[in-house]
Amino acid sequence: MKTGKTLSLTVTSSLAPIPPETQADLDLLCELYGRTLQKFQMAFCTHELRQKVWNWRSFRDEIVHCLNLAQPKFDALLEELKAQGNRSQAELSKFLRAQQMSEGPHLQARHWKLCLEETSQGLRTYWQTVKAELKRQWGRFFGRYSNEPQTLIYINWILRESEPQFYMASQGKVPYPQPPKLNPKETDAEEKYRKRLTAFEKLKKDIENVKRYAVAKRVYCAIKKVRRKIRLPHCRLSSNRADFDCSCWRLNSKDQNELRLTSYAEGKKKRQPIALRILGKGALRGTLQLIKKFDVYELRVCRLVLCKEQRSEGEILGFDTGYTEVGALSNGAFVGQKFGEKLTRYSDYCKEKGQKRNKLWAKARELGNSAKEKDRRKAQTIFKHNLGRKKHNAKYRRAQDSIKQEVNKAISSIVNGKGKGLDGVIVKELVIEKLSAHMGKTRSKNWNRRLSSWVRGYIRQCLEQKCKQFGIRLTQVNACHSSRVCPACFYPSKENRVSTDRVKCRQCGYEGHADTCAAKEILRRRSGDIPLYAPPGKVLEMLMVQYQRGLEVPKAPPFSCKTRLYESEVEKKDL
Repeated sequence: MKTGKTLSLTVTSSLAPIPPETQADLDLLCELYGRTLQKFQMAFCTHELRQKVWNWRSFRDEIVHCLNLAQPKFDALLEELKAQGNRSQAELSKFLRAQQMSEGPHLQARHWKLCLEETSQGLRTYWQTVKAELKRQWGRFFGRYSNEPQTLIYINWILRESEPQFYMASQGKVPYPQPPKLNPKETDAEEKYRKRLTAFEKLKKDIENVKRYAVAKRVYCAIKKVRRKIRLPHCRLSSNRADFDCSCWRLNSKDQNELRLTSYAEGKKKRQPIALRILGKGALRGTLQLIKKFDVYELRVCRLVLCKEQRSEGEILGFDTGYTEVGALSNGAFVGQKFGEKLTRYSDYCKEKGQKRNKLWAKARELGNSAKEKDRRKAQTIFKHNLGRKKHNAKYRRAQDSIKQEVNKAISSIVNGKGKGLDGVIVKELVIEKLSAHMGKTRSKNWNRRLSSWVRGYIRQCLEQKCKQFGIRLTQVNACHSSRVCPACFYPSKENRVSTDRVKCRQCGYEGHADTCAAKEILRRRSGDIPLYAPPGKVLEMLMVQYQRGLEVPKAPPFSCKTRLYESEVEKKDL
């Protein structure tokens, strides 16, 4: 079997029941980890430390050097940093020094270094997303400069998220290229310096006549508008997780299922490692992540999987995500037909349970505010025995596992070509709708509540992982009005959708399943005639133009005999 690149998958391992003392230590460790993580994020969000996320290793070395100084030199260095305008770095060093010298519980050095690395990685992703959004909306923000090559060169130079000019523009300053400096520590330092100097002279000459103030102001306004929609990574004060790299965990040599994790320090003494027992078998590697979900700890491990090469033979199918089933294919097959039943059953259970609990909450609060001692004791009894979360959380975990299992089975049946209507079908490309698009609330309260539990994000993640692992090309298209277009004459109309699962064309009389028609329309849009980010109104105009002109649009590939029979049988049953 030929393989290509590797895919990183996250595997969840369950843990044996944890004793109360160990549980308390893990809770405190996660709390300390979250507090330190928030301090680093607050520091990196300031103007003077924004660019440090790209050179976090050198920033880490600066902090370590600062913490190892004697107290008089440490105080002098803090005053020097404040005088230079690096107040955030001084406050961060002061916080870590206080934690290090504290007699109470605090993180060991290796753990706060992991916090620093994680924060820098999250903020690097954030700034890359901001830049990608600016590039995507290029015409909206910088369309007026499309005929000015020198101005475009200047804008492209500013939009380098790992360079200082990007962060200068985000602060409202006008960046200008500075001559490079020779770094003797680099290998081939002189040659690299000459290359940088040549690039600097060329850039300086290209942007010599550019109105830099006006352009920098426009870039600043564009970054500000984009950042209103893209939020910074959220970090709570009390975290429910902690990371452990290779130096922070080890397995017991006599019992491979016993895991020992580095604990926090208390004063100048290091506590004994925290012992946990892993259920099942699985190779542990790299950085482990301990997460607390609904009062239960679980371990997440990153595992590398070899990916197969791109498939060169097979069919191209359209995939429409549904609620009653995981998805419908353009060849008439349906996958995950029990998906909607599980979603509806659990959503209705939560509604019924929530209504009963709300009544108990109201009763308990009323009794708790009473002047009688008997009523207050009764309120405490209700809070203790009737409003617990243990069974409710356990049922939620089982329901989520069951829903995700149904999604995995459905996607695996498409990838492996096994299942009803998919026997022997080899898929080389899967065309799907853009699942990250916003889903509006235009239905009844019950349907909006049920759709809120629809795991669209998990379906998209599962599709991306499975397709990459098995060498299937995944293409995203704009799916606006896809379930209202007739697959026979391509007439788009809201009146074509006669019910939740049936489509009947008002022009040619074609009748079929709504999800199958949507999958065929999604496959037809693979040609790229409709832009991916076009709004619904523009998409409807394009579809009407296509119908009126009778444009020849690539249709779906020919169906196999088995698929035709299955599609016709399904339609007869539905009719």
